[in-house]
Amino acid sequence: MGEKFVNYVYETMCEFQVEANRTATADIENGVREMIQKISSETHPEFEIADVIPTGSFYEGTKIGAPDEFDFMLTLAKLSKSDKITLKPGCSVWYPHIKLQPGVEFPRKYMVNICYNGEYKDKDFLGNPKIIVLNFWKEITKVAVSMKESFFKLKLPRGTMSVELCESKKLQFFYKHKFDVPSELPDTKMEKGLMPVESLKLGVDLMLAIEHPSVESILELPGFPKDFKDLLLRCRCHIVPKSCHTDHNAHTKCWFVTFSCMERELMKNMDEHHKKCYKILKSLMSSEVTMGGKCMNLSSYTLKTAFLFHVYGETRCLNSRTLSACICDVLDYLSSNLYQTRMPCFFARDMNTWGNILETPWFVWKISETLRKSGCAFELCWIKLMYKYVNFLKSLISDNTTVHSRDWDTFIRKCQYFKSGVGNIMKHFSHRAFKLEGNQGTLESCSDEFYSDYIRSLKEYYKVDFYFLS
Repeated sequence: MGEKFVNYVYETMCEFQVEANRTATADIENGVREMIQKISSETHPEFEIADVIPTGSFYEGTKIGAPDEFDFMLTLAKLSKSDKITLKPGCSVWYPHIKLQPGVEFPRKYMVNICYNGEYKDKDFLGNPKIIVLNFWKEITKVAVSMKESFFKLKLPRGTMSVELCESKKLQFFYKHKFDVPSELPDTKMEKGLMPVESLKLGVDLMLAIEHPSVESILELPGFPKDFKDLLLRCRCHIVPKSCHTDHNAHTKCWFVTFSCMERELMKNMDEHHKKCYKILKSLMSSEVTMGGKCMNLSSYTLKTAFLFHVYGETRCLNSRTLSACICDVLDYLSSNLYQTRMPCFFARDMNTWGNILETPWFVWKISETLRKSGCAFELCWIKLMYKYVNFLKSLISDNTTVHSRDWDTFIRKCQYFKSGVGNIMKHFSHRAFKLEGNQGTLESCSDEFYSDYIRSLKEYYKVDFYFLS
């Protein structure tokens, strides 16, 4: 049922009438950018923005559904010049420390300020990036509240846009399309799905960023694929406030080198065949949950990384083969990486996409003494659940037996149930100080008996029934 099934998934879960809604989409996108410029211009001068850089699925051409989610990087004007900062070794080459050059003005409250024997050590270094992000969102929220209380509405050519309250470090806007009532009704009926966007609640993610002061130095790093030199010099890379997570609380002064602009270009230029494959898998697999902590799951970024290797890696998929064949190749790649509990980043091959520590949801679990003595790491059960689901998807898509189309919705409901169940578990995510070491680094050490006990415990504690993946 492979090829027919994935086409059915695409038609029922992924299609959005872009052509019919193109004018409304352009209106929304322009309005979002204008709102960001207006809000950011009213924040404290330390957050003066040099550039608003589009990222994410909308600008990659892989967005599923209506244009209701947007992602941007905002570069800090006071720090985004080559003569403003230098990068010093942090936890790794991809997690550097930021030192301000002499004469650069930036609030002292964001600097490392540790006194030893009357002297301040590292006083010219930026401190914990979380503090900068926290204050930035305090400023953004304050402006958003003021605009909402004053009933501000941005007038656009085809509608209006207003501000909702911020939620979980995300801006919320509301777009309302204005309709001109025609003098007489058209003779032809409106085709299915071609009605214009009437109103939408929009979510906008903003990531502070600093321009990398020396992209040429990236070319010298062993983890960077040299074939993408020209792309790096054209799109450049940035430093963003994402912690290295050497512990689960991540109170460090490390920042993170991101290749978001390069990823955007590769995804945007990916052929339509593979974009379709990506959307199909994203609709069946990705469970996006906004949460304070970092958690390993089958996110859209994990899927994007797998597709970058599939389309642009060493064994490039140059022919547009069948949808099911390419999708199964990607699922094989994900399965292998999950089994090894390591997935390399595309532009930093010596770094794990899931981070230095595999953060997984944890809860009190009464494990039998027999299983406890087996020495299996609890975190591996969560990863094995993802592994089992990836292989479940592959079995559905690669199965060539004839299955009646009425059963396809049953399979899709199972996929939706998995995504929903994972989301519910992740909402109760709690931290546990643990790091995979030694022979516990692969799923080989996670026995079927131990995993089955875990599936039973998920049903008991979370009322989530994943027995179809046991």
